[in-house]
Amino acid sequence: MTRFFIVLLFVLMVICVYTIISQTLYRRYHSSVIIKGAKKHKIAITFDDGPHPVYTPKILDLFKLHEMKATFFIVGELGEKHPSILNRMINEGHEVAIHHHRHVSAWTQTPWQLKRQIHQCAQVIEKVTNQKPLFYRPPWGHLNMSSLLMAKPYHLVIWTGIFQDWTLKTTKTALVQKLMRKVEDGAIFVLHDNGDTPGADEKAPEMTIAALEEFLPYLKQQGYESITMQQLMNQS
Repeated sequence: MTRFFIVLLFVLMVICVYTIISQTLYRRYHSSVIIKGAKKHKIAITFDDGPHPVYTPKILDLFKLHEMKATFFIVGELGEKHPSILNRMINEGHEVAIHHHRHVSAWTQTPWQLKRQIHQCAQVIEKVTNQKPLFYRPPWGHLNMSSLLMAKPYHLVIWTGIFQDWTLKTTKTALVQKLMRKVEDGAIFVLHDNGDTPGADEKAPEMTIAALEEFLPYLKQQGYESITMQQLMNQS
């Protein structure tokens, strides 16, 4: 029994080092993990988990109305199902970036599985839009020990602000207040345009859209605008 528990403890330690510990160290200390830009009066509003056939077009309509730009970190298999939405993003000046091909955590992937998730998603984006993606954000922001290596040549993005907009426990009013409090030069915001993912409420994007209807005019009134990640990081 003692030997069994020693082996079990060793396995658990290896898992922790591969996942949580590596993620914490990368986020805090590795300069290649992007958390914030530096442009004055500019932020990047980004969306994870889409495209969704109903909610993503509504978000595009809203950004068009307010003359703002966004970056969409898409799930590759959803991009294959909704190529016209990806093309609309590009045609309206937005940016399409990599989430994973399927919405899976990097904590559950070997290095080679992770590389496949990233590059399959990139291939979908390039095939549909004729543009090579520049940026990558993993689902839930999860990183493992191999993430930085497997993500190359893409720039790994996390966030300045994440707002729990995937759950209806966050009200529209609370979300607007959180967004307003986090506005600063170079901020990177994460929102979600799809509620059909583990842990999310299916109709949560309706609340996100309602909050954006209030937040985007406020952002403009404060002298700020949302631009793409490429513009924020001067990767043009």
